[in-house]
Amino acid sequence: MELALYDEGHGYYMTQAAIQDESSRERIGWQGDFYTAPELSPILAKTLVRQVLEIDARLGHPTPFLFVEMGCGNGTFAADFLQHCECIAPDFMSRLSYVLIERSPYLQSVQKSCIQEAIGFLTDSKIRWLSSVDQLEADSVIGVMFSNELVDAFPVHRVRSDHHHLQEVYVDYSGGQFVEKLGPLSSAKLEEYVDQHGVVLSEGQTSELHLAAEQWMTQVAHVFHQGIMITVDYGHTGRDYYASNRKDGTLICYYQHTVSTKPYVRVGEQDMTAHVNFSALAKAGKTWGLMPMGFTTLANWLMGLGVEEIVEGQDQESQEVQALSQLLRPHGMGTTFKVLVQGKGIESVGLQGLRYRAFFDEVL
Repeated sequence: MELALYDEGHGYYMTQAAIQDESSRERIGWQGDFYTAPELSPILAKTLVRQVLEIDARLGHPTPFLFVEMGCGNGTFAADFLQHCECIAPDFMSRLSYVLIERSPYLQSVQKSCIQEAIGFLTDSKIRWLSSVDQLEADSVIGVMFSNELVDAFPVHRVRSDHHHLQEVYVDYSGGQFVEKLGPLSSAKLEEYVDQHGVVLSEGQTSELHLAAEQWMTQVAHVFHQGIMITVDYGHTGRDYYASNRKDGTLICYYQHTVSTKPYVRVGEQDMTAHVNFSALAKAGKTWGLMPMGFTTLANWLMGLGVEEIVEGQDQESQEVQALSQLLRPHGMGTTFKVLVQGKGIESVGLQGLRYRAFFDEVL
C-alpha cells in the first residue's frame, strides 16, 4: 500500500494519471477517481472558519495563529478557507499563518496553482508547504491542525483469523501476479496493537491494524503547543471496526468513481483506502497529551456550526444547497464521515461544532 500510493516515481498520489491518448487527468475531483467534501462545495471550509474563529478567541487571538492542513488534496479546501477568511475576518487573516503538509511534490504544485488562482498571493509568511509534520518545530503550533480524508490513506497491516490464530496477510508475487500469503505477525508492535485495542476476529475474518496512523498521531502531538486538532474521515469506533459481521475488513479501491476490493490490479493507478479506527486514534493522542474532546458525525458537526444559515435564502436548486443535501442525508457522507476533536491547553466546553453530540461516547 505504501509503494502503490507513495512510490516516488510510480505512486498513485505522486504522479498524474495517464489516459489512452497519452494526455493526463487529475486523480481527485469529478474527472478523477473520487471526490471529497471540498469538491462538492465550499461548505466544509466556510463552517470550519466559524469554528476556527471561536478557537482563536479562546486562545486570546495569538499572532501568528497557525492553521495546519495535513494531506491537502488538490488545494480546494485551502483556497475556499482562505477566501472566506479574507471575506469575513480580515483581522484574523492578517494574523493567520497557513501551513500545508503535503508529501507529494506533484500535489504541491496542483495546490499552489489552485490557491494562487483563488486568492492571488503565495507569500511565505502567509502560506507555506512542508512535506511532513515533523518538519514543524516541537511544541510550536498554537492554533488548529486539520485533516480531511488523510488518515484513510495511511498504509495498513491486514490480518486474518486462521484456525483461531491471528495471521498477517502478506503480498507475494507468483505466476506473474500478486497473491496473498498468510504468515506470523511481522512485528512486536502489531502484537502490542492487538492487545492494547482488544482486537478479536472471528474465524476467517480479515481486518486492518493501523500502526502508521498511530505514528502520525504521535508526530502531531509532538509539535502541538496549544489548540485544537480536527480529524474528518470515514471510519468507526474500535468496537464496530472489529465486529464479527465485518468479515472482509474495510480495505477498498477507487478508480474513475468505481469501488472495488481488488488491490492487486491497476497498482499505482487506483486509490487504496481503509476506514479509520477512531478509538485507536483518540487513545494514541491521549497518550501524548492530545485529549479527546468530542466525536460526532459530519452532519452533526455542520449543523452545530450553523450550516443552515450559510444556505439560508438560496435557491433550493443551487449547487450549494444540493451539496448540503449530499453532506447531510442519512446513510450518505453526513453519517459515514465522522469528526474527532482533540485538544491541548484549551477547554472544549461549548465548542460550536460539538453542540449536537452523537452516540459515540466510548471513543472519549
